[in-house]
Order: sequence, then structure tokens, then C-alpha cells
Amino acid sequence: MKSQETENTKTENKPENFNVQTTSKSEPITQVQRNNVITNQDLPNPLVRYGFPLLILATFLFVVAIYYGIINP
Repeated sequence: MKSQETENTKTENKPENFNVQTTSKSEPITQVQRNNVITNQDLPNPLVRYGFPLLILATFLFVVAIYYGIINP
């Protein structure tokens, strides 16, 4: 009896048993959606995008190192 139960649970999870609905038509993009797309031109320069947070992190770690006495000024 147990083997029939395990066989039933194995067949229930197969991909053929999933109800997948595909739509062939795609909806047109509205002007608001088109204006909200972020492109590479909208992002700041990678030097600023990565360099500024790294500078803040380095400054914070330097202050922490002085506070705990790892660096003695």
C-alpha cells in the first residue's frame, strides 16, 4: 500500500501535470512605462557609483581602526 502512495506523489510533481498558460499576445508599452525604464545613460558613472561607497567604507574602517587602537596616529 505504501508503494502506491509514493508512486502517486511522484507523478503529481512532474512538469507535464502543471497547468501552464502561455499568452501569445504581448501588451503594448505605454508612454509611462517607456519613461520609467532605467538605461545605462540614466545611471551615474561607474567610478562614482562604486568609488564613492568604497571611499566611505574605507573612511569608516580607518576611523574604527584608530578607535580600537589598531592604528596609532
